[in-house]
Amino acid sequence: MQCSFVLRAPCWCRFRVITVIGVLLAAMHLSMAPAAAAPATRGAQAEGVTVSADGSISLAAASGPALRLLADEAGQRYGFYIAAPQALSAPTTGVQIQYRAETPAGTRVALDVRGSLDSATWTEWQIDVAPSTAVALPHPAQYVQYRARLFGTTATSPVIADMSLEPLAGPTFDAPPPTDAPAADAAIAPTFRIRGTRLGLVGWRTANGHVIQPRDHFVSLPSWSSLSSKGGHEYEVRITFHGRSVVAPVWDVGPWNTRDDYWDVNRDQYPELAQGWPQDHAAYYEKHNGGYAEKGYVRFPTAIDIADGVWWDHLGLIGDQATLDVTFLWLGRDPLALPAAEAPSSDPNAAEYMVDELGPAFSRSEALWYESPQGCGENAYALWTQSVTDTLEVVNRGFWQPDLPIGGMFDVYAHVPICPIDADVTTAARYLVQHAEGSTEVVVNQAEQTAWVHLGRFPFAAGTGGFVYLTEVAGDTGKAVWFDNVRWVPVREETTAPQ
Repeated sequence: MQCSFVLRAPCWCRFRVITVIGVLLAAMHLSMAPAAAAPATRGAQAEGVTVSADGSISLAAASGPALRLLADEAGQRYGFYIAAPQALSAPTTGVQIQYRAETPAGTRVALDVRGSLDSATWTEWQIDVAPSTAVALPHPAQYVQYRARLFGTTATSPVIADMSLEPLAGPTFDAPPPTDAPAADAAIAPTFRIRGTRLGLVGWRTANGHVIQPRDHFVSLPSWSSLSSKGGHEYEVRITFHGRSVVAPVWDVGPWNTRDDYWDVNRDQYPELAQGWPQDHAAYYEKHNGGYAEKGYVRFPTAIDIADGVWWDHLGLIGDQATLDVTFLWLGRDPLALPAAEAPSSDPNAAEYMVDELGPAFSRSEALWYESPQGCGENAYALWTQSVTDTLEVVNRGFWQPDLPIGGMFDVYAHVPICPIDADVTTAARYLVQHAEGSTEVVVNQAEQTAWVHLGRFPFAAGTGGFVYLTEVAGDTGKAVWFDNVRWVPVREETTAPQ
């Protein structure tokens, strides 16, 4: 595992994944939300505000359900306005912001801006931009967009008016052709291990205007910079816990801070803290800022709040706190969503016929599977489960079943990886090879027999009648049983079978 660890006083660690993790679909129980709608950024959004004929923005009289973000601020109202994306004549790397703000006592406003090349994939919001400010964008943008946030009292509202965005003078860029996916060589999104909590609060309102539903599906992060629009999926995270993984959008801000973009290399605040180390964690474990975060004294560390449906249904979590691996997907490619493996070759003259557990010629039972550590296994991934001795306890089953274009004698090999996991490896994995003359069980000591292990030389007919079958049944209990690639190598000439 290529990870850099920093140990803290408590016996847990934080890390950033710097290698491709592998395709989780075949390596763990991968839980996905219902198909997401297109990012809700094509038109303007107004939530809790009124837009006058002259374009000025103020808080609406009706506040709606209680806002989770202002739970500790009695008498406060909140609303926001997201303008429709503004198309520019040419891509730019900066914009000039102009607006006028009226802020009576007890009120405040905030103006944020972001950019995009295609009006679908956006930079993070540049937050709290002052009037008459030039804002540098991290990437060339063909579209720009602003968000106005208004905070007022029950009796008084601020006003934002005379808003404009103008591209800065400077070099222009040729816009690349539109694409639905990141480039193949795009950076892998960073992953950090952090503490998280279950959100609850059904019926309350999030910072993007969503009313929290029972068993809802979203998360909250402690910075306005990564808040998606209402119903939008511009900013999403992948959360992984003990072999389960799920993607969820960011629809709220909190819990302890609102400006702690700890996932960024250049943090908006707390530059003295390392990337990936949330301020509330530093406050709790290291007494950073005297143990305080923006929302008060940190009683327990949590850098992500997770809605109940994600927590219970997708991650299978019990209790209200957990240590999780969180991947920030707007910062790069999803490391667990790589292309699936190809089917075995159909060329009768091929040197071998490989069945990859991510390919269509492999099937497995619906059960809890564990993934190999990052980059470990043939083609950088493998599956494993815990061994049992009782056949009545079998739940994990794997079939490697190629469609062989020719019949004849084949040497069959199973790959056994050497991976650092928190379990001993079985000494008696029981492979069943189904061939043209029947079936043969082959016991492999996976603790000592590693890499490509020869299962034997067997006759196979052309087609899908032959296969290799493996379960968690072994000669021991609670040890790792590895499920990795299997290959069929045709015997072109009479040779002695490998030992």
